[in-house]
Amino acid sequence: MRLTPGLRPVLLLMFLGSSWGLYFSMLKIAALSGISYTGILALTTAGVALGMSAIALLRRRKPEFKPQHHLFYLVCALTGYLLPMITELLVIEHMPAGVLTLIVSMAPLATLLLAWLMKTDIINLPRVVGILLGAFAIFAILLPDAHHGEAVAWRWLLLALLVPVSYSIHHNFTARCWPAGSDSYQVACGEALYAAALLMAFASFNWQWQDVESWNQGHSAILFMALISLIDIYIYFELIRLEGPIFTSHANYFMVVSGVLWGMVIFAEQPSSLMWVSAALLIASLYLVSKSEPAE
Repeated sequence: MRLTPGLRPVLLLMFLGSSWGLYFSMLKIAALSGISYTGILALTTAGVALGMSAIALLRRRKPEFKPQHHLFYLVCALTGYLLPMITELLVIEHMPAGVLTLIVSMAPLATLLLAWLMKTDIINLPRVVGILLGAFAIFAILLPDAHHGEAVAWRWLLLALLVPVSYSIHHNFTARCWPAGSDSYQVACGEALYAAALLMAFASFNWQWQDVESWNQGHSAILFMALISLIDIYIYFELIRLEGPIFTSHANYFMVVSGVLWGMVIFAEQPSSLMWVSAALLIASLYLVSKSEPAE
């Protein structure tokens, strides 16, 4: 057994975390471009669904659509796509992209807490400390001085917490209710198709043709988000194949830092010292909650 991964998995991990962090800056560009929220949601999910369908055809393994699969895909589409994406769009115009990145990065903490409540995972001393550090990280973000130069109302910060909660439901649901006989790509394709179908159906009643009449930087951001999502899905499964889920979860560390840095580069955001303290606490928290060994 290798004690340390090779260079390729490390580079893939850094790329994965960095692209996750970049996603929120791209989302903010799309939200500020004048494209309606409905258009952003529908175009992004349709792009991901088309890309996943192309991958399914190339692999010659289409997603299963037996009766037991439909409810699974529906719940995954709601908790893994619709609810978090709608929440992100509602709050991204009211806070720095770096702040939203930190909040979304708390998904592993929320996932562990929900798994513990469902009695599907253990809580040991390192994880308890990690959860406490995560709570301090949230507190640091909520302090008024945490984002000087761009005041953020508490209601937007609290609403943003729905994103990691939604992802925690998605992760625990997929772990418990995974359809037998389906691989990861089939499941990813199925939930993307369901999400796209739901959003396109909604968009048909609320479509604004100006969303697609003239190309702007928002459309470029949407195209980039769809493409990078497909690349990230491949890298995510490849890292799990090469090094396992614990190693892959470390991409969250790079997401925390890169999300703040991308916000600084693209929007000239100026994180306060409290923001960096929160990021450091969150990285330590994520490390500790990844410990799965029972406490001695």
